[in-house]
Amino acid sequence: MTDEQRETLDRTGFLEALGCQVMWGFMCLYWRLLSGESALLVLTCRMVWSCVFIVLLCSFVKRTRFLYLLRDPKALATFVTSAVLTSANWGVYIWAANSGHLLETSIGYYLCPLFNILFGLIVFHERLTRMQKVAFGLAGVGVTFFIAMNGGAIWISFALALSFSAYGAVKKKAGYPALPGMALESVITGILGGMIFGAGTLMPALWDLVPATPDPMAVTSQPWESFLMVFAGVLTAIPLLLYSAAANRVPMVIIGFLQYVSPTIALILAVSFFGEAFTFAHGVCFALVWTGIALMSAESILHRRQMALAGK
Repeated sequence: MTDEQRETLDRTGFLEALGCQVMWGFMCLYWRLLSGESALLVLTCRMVWSCVFIVLLCSFVKRTRFLYLLRDPKALATFVTSAVLTSANWGVYIWAANSGHLLETSIGYYLCPLFNILFGLIVFHERLTRMQKVAFGLAGVGVTFFIAMNGGAIWISFALALSFSAYGAVKKKAGYPALPGMALESVITGILGGMIFGAGTLMPALWDLVPATPDPMAVTSQPWESFLMVFAGVLTAIPLLLYSAAANRVPMVIIGFLQYVSPTIALILAVSFFGEAFTFAHGVCFALVWTGIALMSAESILHRRQMALAGK
């Protein structure tokens, strides 16, 4: 591969990684359009329609074969687990984004790198570096302060960070190819969503377990609402495929840095667009988590440079 081809790949991969993070960051606006319905109903529609579009894209666009995984009990266990985790993550996010807790979702996704390290420690027996220990300590102080000042809203942050990081750990531990795994996971997610939707159709009171929190942005036209429910599957499929493509083109360190784009967009929208109160407790929590992330990032960059110099 020539330098020009490698540069093109890197540029394409960077744009793909940035594109998926931007889409995820602005996704909260989309859920506000559907806030007139129960978050549980919106979740089930997302589960079903994302299954349809992801399988279509993987099968016809990417020519991905995945049915062979159905003969592997370990694969089934892996992707049932990952489907449950990603569905829980989606559900908490949709509800939180529509009920005035977008700031807490932002904290949750800023905490994800720290939770990833925690799973690396527990599941993969990795060792913490000095800066990782400091980052954990700072985040712990920030979260504790937030709980003491603001009560229990931090559970949203923990739920998002825990489910997303556990999802990544399950997939990494199993080691299956990305696109076939994504297709099978989507099928399982779609089946789970269909079962919940069927139960809600028979027992409408099920939707009241997670009542709607209508926003002024909410769509009231039934045809448009139905269209948005279906199109949620497309908006779920596209960034996932962009992320998978980017992972094959650019170093993971770049993808790691870009993952902060999404919660930063959510933070800006929460304060400037939706008028959520950015309290002193939020400020302390964000500042300490950001400081920890900055220290880890600096340590990672320094380590890479030392490795590069040692290899010369």
